[in-house]
Amino acid sequence: MRKSEYLGCVRLVLGLYILKILGQGPAHGNKMAEEIKRRTQNFYTPNTNALYPLLRIMEEKGYIVGEWDSPVTRGKRIYTVTAAGVARIPALEEMMAERLRQTEAKVAILRSDLLGL
Repeated sequence: MRKSEYLGCVRLVLGLYILKILGQGPAHGNKMAEEIKRRTQNFYTPNTNALYPLLRIMEEKGYIVGEWDSPVTRGKRIYTVTAAGVARIPALEEMMAERLRQTEAKVAILRSDLLGL
């Protein structure tokens, strides 16, 4: 997998998780990372070097809105999903489903060829 493909996959997974988590209510970045880790049964812990830049991108695109919990100290940025973000979810779900279909097909080839299963 090329680096650009990998980054696209990471952004797809993270972006979909972000929108779905924020659909349940406002959250800050660390809370979202913890929720993703919980939902994936500790399989995936988002790297903050991927999470926070993606949050900024999603905010710039209007999918989420962020506000500081305390504008003076700028401690935590609390994010909320927008109507545009909610509307984006079905397209991301379809992209994720297609990516998973492709991955499952590749795994089936390896399973058959290497394990005879």
